[in-house]
Amino acid sequence: MSAPFRVLSWGCGLQSTLLGELSARGELPHLDLIITADTGWERPATYEARDFYTARWREMGMQVEIISVGNIQEIGMQEHIHIPMWTSDGGPLRRQCTRFFKIRPVKRRIRELLGYDRSKPPHPPPGSVELWMGITLDEWTRAKPSQVAFITHRWPLLELRMSRTACLDKFDELGLPAPPKSACVCCPYRRASEWIDIRETEPEEWAKALEFDEHNRNNPLAERDSHGHGSTADALYLWRECVPLVEADLEFEAAKEKRVNAVQMPLFACESGFCGT
Repeated sequence: MSAPFRVLSWGCGLQSTLLGELSARGELPHLDLIITADTGWERPATYEARDFYTARWREMGMQVEIISVGNIQEIGMQEHIHIPMWTSDGGPLRRQCTRFFKIRPVKRRIRELLGYDRSKPPHPPPGSVELWMGITLDEWTRAKPSQVAFITHRWPLLELRMSRTACLDKFDELGLPAPPKSACVCCPYRRASEWIDIRETEPEEWAKALEFDEHNRNNPLAERDSHGHGSTADALYLWRECVPLVEADLEFEAAKEKRVNAVQMPLFACESGFCGT
């Protein structure tokens, strides 16, 4: 049996970038493809890291592809695409953004590279692809098996027993810039401290987030879900406390997060290994 086609799902964040770098340096097995799906609205520092490592890895002989199906700021609240904005009922809308912007495009591109139709049968043989994801020990519960037979998920950082802190230490050891945690600017799973950081360091992105939040307050999705079923919600919010982002007491919430030492929001964080890595 031939070796599987080895692919890195590159989220442009800390963990998956370390996997790409270690492979490029020969410290991990060679990757046949490093692929990242651009949602069109990441933070500037994420794009800086992406551009830096894309150029670096290509010079080192790695194949890097950047794909996109559109800008989440423009189409991220359409039916069957939408992000999990918080509702006036308290719970979030069902998350569909990761599948639309990341999972499906990556799988379809891999199928193309293997010589198959993007979505129609026949399908690649089982185990044709080994898909790496940048998940560390501190978020091991996000490591989920593949839902398609031709792809097998692998988490090298779990195999190496590495945490996020260990990843940061490794970047220091290598003398390379460590990317920040990746996430769309409009991600409703953001912690208060992250919103404060955007507000203080990226005023243009903060203004866009406020506009996005207000623009979608009375989005029709508040009245029915993606299957056309009715909803009792009458408003949508980016901030989990279900108040307009501009009115949120972020400092108070950030202090609470600090007291409980919240590394992430375990009840609400995106479970996909395609985001935040």
